[in-house]
Amino acid sequence: MAKIIGIGDAKMDKNCTDMIAYPGGQAMNVAVNAKLQGADAAFIGCIGDDKLGLHLAAVLDEIGMDRSHARIVHGENAATKYRVIDGERVWGGSSPKKAISPLQMGIRWMLNYYGLSDEDMEYIAGFDAAHLCNTAHMDEYLPKIKESGVIISYDYSSDHLKEGFMEQVAPYIDISLMSGSRMTGTEKMEALVRAHTLGTKIAIITNGEEGAILYDGNRFYWQQPDLKDAVDTMGAGDAFVSAFIVAFVDLKGFEAETTEEREERIYKALDAAAKWSAVSTQVNGAFGHGCPIDSED
Repeated sequence: MAKIIGIGDAKMDKNCTDMIAYPGGQAMNVAVNAKLQGADAAFIGCIGDDKLGLHLAAVLDEIGMDRSHARIVHGENAATKYRVIDGERVWGGSSPKKAISPLQMGIRWMLNYYGLSDEDMEYIAGFDAAHLCNTAHMDEYLPKIKESGVIISYDYSSDHLKEGFMEQVAPYIDISLMSGSRMTGTEKMEALVRAHTLGTKIAIITNGEEGAILYDGNRFYWQQPDLKDAVDTMGAGDAFVSAFIVAFVDLKGFEAETTEEREERIYKALDAAAKWSAVSTQVNGAFGHGCPIDSED
């Protein structure tokens, strides 16, 4: 089974509909979903030592996630607020909008502050694939991770829309992941081709109920979602990403010797991703394990 490591953010998602906070964060969600699929998974990031952070760390231990290279730091764990309306995740709380706490934002930069040691890099090199994201603030380490031979997946979220951003990271990425929520169909296809031209082997754009589009340099692939009546769509995109990576690595997709073999493995990985993403919408939060909260703030 694939060995997957998430490097970056670990936060708590506060569901203001039922006043329960759930573990989340792009990099951690991908690693946790890989673990839940049976992969050997680990997480490197910074976790606060407040109530929410300690709950998050305990959940990782409970599910058997290796966090031996993660750090517990003194401060509030990063958190976001959302509501669930008819099963759909909607960002924001029910109270008047407030600025995000500077302390919570600070912990998102802590991993960059501590950096990755030689020991960390040797540890990362033992995995098949490493997943990072724009909120990890660890882009400076992409060249070094690339040199180790580890497959790199990277979630831009919407940062691929920022001028010059894709040029900085795409050359080091094997699997580029982007949000298409603010893009037209033509813009999506242009972004996928651009990422591949810059060096990405596989580029994927996801857009909720509209499904996903993948480009591998030869053709486009469309994957429709495996729709179910959702309980909570929080983290469904991360679940999709995780399942694609696990399946494609297990299928040795990048080692396919013919175009036909590569296409078959891509289709299988996309199908696995759609199915696992649908499963993830049947639990509250990104993957459950919530704890009650007294306040949204």
